[in-house]
Amino acid sequence: MTFDVQKVRDVAAAQLEGDPEGGAALCVFVDGAEALNETWGLADADTPYASDTLQIAQSMGKGVVGAVAALLVARGQLDLDERVAAYWPEFGTPDKRDITVSQLLSHQAGLLYLDDTMPFALTTDREKLAAALVAQAPAWEAGAKIGYSPQTVGNYADFLFERASGKGFAELLEEVNDALGTELSVGLPVERRHRAARVLAAEGGALSEEALAALLADQDSLFARILHNIPETLPDPMPAVNGDAIRDAFMPAANMFGSARDFARLYNALNTALLGGPSPLWSREAVELATTEIARGTDAVLSLETAFALAFQKPSTTYPLARSPRGFGHGGAGGSLAMADPDAGFALCWMATRYGTAAFDPRQTAVLNAVYSALD
Repeated sequence: MTFDVQKVRDVAAAQLEGDPEGGAALCVFVDGAEALNETWGLADADTPYASDTLQIAQSMGKGVVGAVAALLVARGQLDLDERVAAYWPEFGTPDKRDITVSQLLSHQAGLLYLDDTMPFALTTDREKLAAALVAQAPAWEAGAKIGYSPQTVGNYADFLFERASGKGFAELLEEVNDALGTELSVGLPVERRHRAARVLAAEGGALSEEALAALLADQDSLFARILHNIPETLPDPMPAVNGDAIRDAFMPAANMFGSARDFARLYNALNTALLGGPSPLWSREAVELATTEIARGTDAVLSLETAFALAFQKPSTTYPLARSPRGFGHGGAGGSLAMADPDAGFALCWMATRYGTAAFDPRQTAVLNAVYSALD
């Protein structure tokens, strides 16, 4: 297969036109080999975006949660049809005892927030956080709805993985990093913070005070509860997203850091395993289970169509992240994307510092379409 690198470079670079403060990175693997790894613009006000720049990926971390779940499936330590309470007995309160692993990780469990909120400091106190997660009542009966859980799902996964395998998410992620040569992390260690990109508010798209007030008017709505779940992000999330507190926090679904190459390497490794190639971590069967669609429907939180596999997003009208139904991946707040398409034979990660305003940003669409059109 040939790949027109220059075509993709030109399209990617064009996404920063008119934004002298922004930065971006794109890494693409084709047929298992790195075909493109390039950066544009600024990581912060004084530093060019570089191949080793580390950027907060936020919800792109959910795909890494899915990859770690697939690792435990491959090892025979996690059964997707088993009840979460079989591994984590304390989780099995009367209103949660029948929730399965697949329901929890495909956003069908109704565990979207904590009633008493989940401030950054709570995420690093494992005993208190576990107790709060166990005590939380679901918003609906498991399997009755699909509803995107932006923050808490990764912490539920962390404790589930620890009970199932004896290792929490951080330790399992280090095994992935060691095998792939990546630097993915939940939060950002102090010694790497000089390499961090700062993210920028959307131009003309930030919520006005009136729009934010309207979203929060019904304090009992799912959307309002989720917005309130991390109090440090209100009323303006940008200082929090760029601050040290979020870099100290532990939210696998919401504050993962890495480079575009790190995420692309991960998805390439998953794609290789799915296609029957050699893998140091995953079996073909485990990746197939983890990336097969589990749930699709009108999302109870977003009021848009969503589709999920095991923590991975699947292509939908809201998130057209691949042309093949076998494609899988996850976007990140603001317009980043990590994905793989086994039928087209590629994996990529696009990261942009400037936030967008759409569920699937036009820049994501442009870059993704360029990659597809560059393949022959």
